[in-house]
Amino acid sequence: MHKEEREKSNTGDGLVLSASSSVAATLDAILKPNTMGEYVAYGISQVGSPPVLGLFALILIATTLTLSKVWGWFGLYLLLGLFTPLGFLIWQLRHGHITDLDVQLREQRKKSLLVTILGFALSWLIMMLGHAPEELTFMAGIGMIQWLIIFMITLRWKISVHTTSATGVTMLILRIFGLSAVPLVVTIPLIAWSRIKLKHHTPAQTIAGTILGVAVFLLATLITPAY
Repeated sequence: MHKEEREKSNTGDGLVLSASSSVAATLDAILKPNTMGEYVAYGISQVGSPPVLGLFALILIATTLTLSKVWGWFGLYLLLGLFTPLGFLIWQLRHGHITDLDVQLREQRKKSLLVTILGFALSWLIMMLGHAPEELTFMAGIGMIQWLIIFMITLRWKISVHTTSATGVTMLILRIFGLSAVPLVVTIPLIAWSRIKLKHHTPAQTIAGTILGVAVFLLATLITPAY
């Protein structure tokens, strides 16, 4: 290789390395909590993550049902709607396709979102065909619609999945348990605060997530008024 070509190659490599280092430094600053407030926000963000909230809602709803086959449907939803997307995320992280499980870079979210949509769609379809409990079928349907809209938004803009999920779960539990579940509403602003505090999202992104959670729930309710 000629000297000039080597210099161009080195310059190009240097720019790539510099850009990679810049991204890594930015993510490192965002992902690692330093102050007490950030540690509190990190804890809230982890407890309020979509898989944890989804599992909480699933267990809460399943325990109220008396059908003998409810735990089989519970297992199906758990496998396709929660474990499969989470497993794919972990696989992506181990193979270097994403930088963190929160997937801070919008461009890295597409594949995991598609797997999540597929998982919820299969759950909903099997539950519909198998006459699963209406509560679980409704929950799978909400998830399918919600993640599909999130995917379309993510193609152009980064929306808070945490607040979307928190709002959807809260609305669902309120519908089933009534006024006794009202205290759960406080989780929505708490989770929004944690995402902003950790610099994972802007206020606009968390507000948009909350609005989306409400809109999807209302849409699903209109589509299935019998439940």
